Amino acid sequence: MKRLLKFKKDKCVGCCICEIICSMEHEGSVNTKMARLRYRDNWPQVGKVDFCRNCAAKPCIEACKEQALSIDSENNLLFNVELCTGCLDCSKVCPFGTLPTDGKHPLFCDRCKGMYQCVNWCPTKALVR
Repeated sequence: MKRLLKFKKDKCVGCCICEIICSMEHEGSVNTKMARLRYRDNWPQVGKVDFCRNCAAKPCIEACKEQALSIDSENNLLFNVELCTGCLDCSKVCPFGTLPTDGKHPLFCDRCKGMYQCVNWCPTKALVR
């Protein structure tokens, strides 16, 4: 089954708990610059949350000259950081323009290996599976 994540803009209050939980899950500490999803403010309107959408086209795979990106049997994107040279071509071709990076590598949302911590902790249910 595909690991899907959806953002409901009308429910988001911009609290950024999703970023905090994501960084805790992946980095072991609060460092929102390392979160796999990012809240982007659009003041005075509610902003949006950027993350890899695991889109059908996946142009990032073809853009990666080092073959650091692949797909699994369920068509989910896989990232091998050891093969990545940090060119960020994958981020540049994202059709949604929403692939966060740490400045050196892309930060692909892996849906916390199916645990969806951002969904579990979102107080307004703006993030759903």
